[in-house]
Amino acid sequence: MNLQEVREATAEAARAAEELAAHLERLSGRMSVLLPVDPADLSRWSDDPWKRLHALLRMFEQLYDLTSRKLFRGFLFLSGETIAGLSAQNQFRRMEALGAIGSADRWIEIGATRNMLVHDYPTDGPARAQRANRAWRDLPDLIAATQRTITVLRSETLI
Repeated sequence: MNLQEVREATAEAARAAEELAAHLERLSGRMSVLLPVDPADLSRWSDDPWKRLHALLRMFEQLYDLTSRKLFRGFLFLSGETIAGLSAQNQFRRMEALGAIGSADRWIEIGATRNMLVHDYPTDGPARAQRANRAWRDLPDLIAATQRTITVLRSETLI
């Protein structure tokens, strides 16, 4: 991809991330009466809260991936950084150094939550509650880091 194509792709990713973050914020408002959840309460949930939780967890994964894979890489490329051969953790450290995120270590923690959501499928109540509560805890920081990245991309006229 040339510079203009990366700029356009990053701008499109920023629009998609904004929409997804806004949807997640609305959904989290609806879920705030249920989360964090006690494992015993999960057995009393009807289908609607389960559907909303599933949507929230999937959107968490999607926003993390969109931000890490599209926004961060686009930001680094458009900032003149060499990203070929740069590990994900080093990309996050460069994003922190450039002021696009507050903490690479915190982003890595959010990534661990994303990985748990993608790779772990617990069936018992305590593990399900732990999974939901961890995502719930990390959600505000995920949204804030995404929004900050987009703000910096625009303020530096990279997109």
